[in-house]
Amino acid sequence: MDEKKFEHGALKAGFSAAIAIGWLVFVILFLAFPTLFSMEGFRTNEKFAIIILSILIMAVLLGGLWLFWSLQMMSKKDLEMFKIKGFKWRIIGTLIFLFALLIVLIYGFWYIWTDFSFWQYVAIFLVIILVSGGLMGAVWAPWSARYKDEMDKYGKDFGKKFEEGFKESFEKKEEDKK
Repeated sequence: MDEKKFEHGALKAGFSAAIAIGWLVFVILFLAFPTLFSMEGFRTNEKFAIIILSILIMAVLLGGLWLFWSLQMMSKKDLEMFKIKGFKWRIIGTLIFLFALLIVLIYGFWYIWTDFSFWQYVAIFLVIILVSGGLMGAVWAPWSARYKDEMDKYGKDFGKKFEEGFKESFEKKEEDKK
């Protein structure tokens, strides 16, 4: 069997936590102390665009790290999951859609939606996220209902392998400390 060993789980989790905490610190400092970033003259819509751009950067960093790792960890059996009709294209389409959505939101907040109050910007953002979630649901729900049995077969095995590997990675690190 060509099962691959889960390695460096603590390092990847630590990097992910550092990126997420760094992003959160940036957002707090950005909103609370605009003078730190020379943002006094920026309007609310431009601040929304900058925050969404920071989300895009964080998603690219973390998505790249975890995508690269997950592709390396997949066994031949795991790769068979991508042979289920429509799965691979829905994954690729979803990633492209989410990336494009962030780009559209950045562009929209910076150039198009310029004369609204803070709460109207929040409403615009939430409506777009909800509509996008509905679209993704419409794309995935019929497919997942049709291929539920096949996905269950792969999902349980993949989830169990990931969980065991992650625990093993942390246990190994604790043993190394002793």
